[in-house]
Amino acid sequence: MTFNQYLEQDYTALIDACNKITGNNELALDLLHYAIEEIAQKENLQTILDSGGARYYLIRIMITQWRSQTGPFYRQFIKNHQDIGDFDGQVPETEEVDIDKIAGLIENLDWYDKELFKLYVDGDHNYSTLSKETGIPRTSIALTIKRVRKHIKKNL
Repeated sequence: MTFNQYLEQDYTALIDACNKITGNNELALDLLHYAIEEIAQKENLQTILDSGGARYYLIRIMITQWRSQTGPFYRQFIKNHQDIGDFDGQVPETEEVDIDKIAGLIENLDWYDKELFKLYVDGDHNYSTLSKETGIPRTSIALTIKRVRKHIKKNL
């Protein structure tokens, strides 16, 4: 059995396991895809598949990465996701923000930053879905979004 055949066969069960691990967190699919990328890079992947241990191996990767606050998944997704917060275009009632100024700051960005940020905010995307849609690596997306947010905060 190839790895792709295994994924086609077991993908729904892996999604269910990932949702249980994360408590249905919005980063669940990011975690699953991270684990899939991790196992796909293993030199002994075929041995893992042949032994029937692929699901166990993937679930262990997901649990370890979800619980670790020093691991690569945390640094790449959770920490960056927390930095962005719940920016969905809504302004907190306690703060008075000039929407036109924010729009101007966004319009003055270079085209790449501007378009990526607009897709992220307007398209209701997370890093993984935006990465799939654009073909841009998730790490680049996370860094760009973080840089744009920092630019907006600095200039308000």
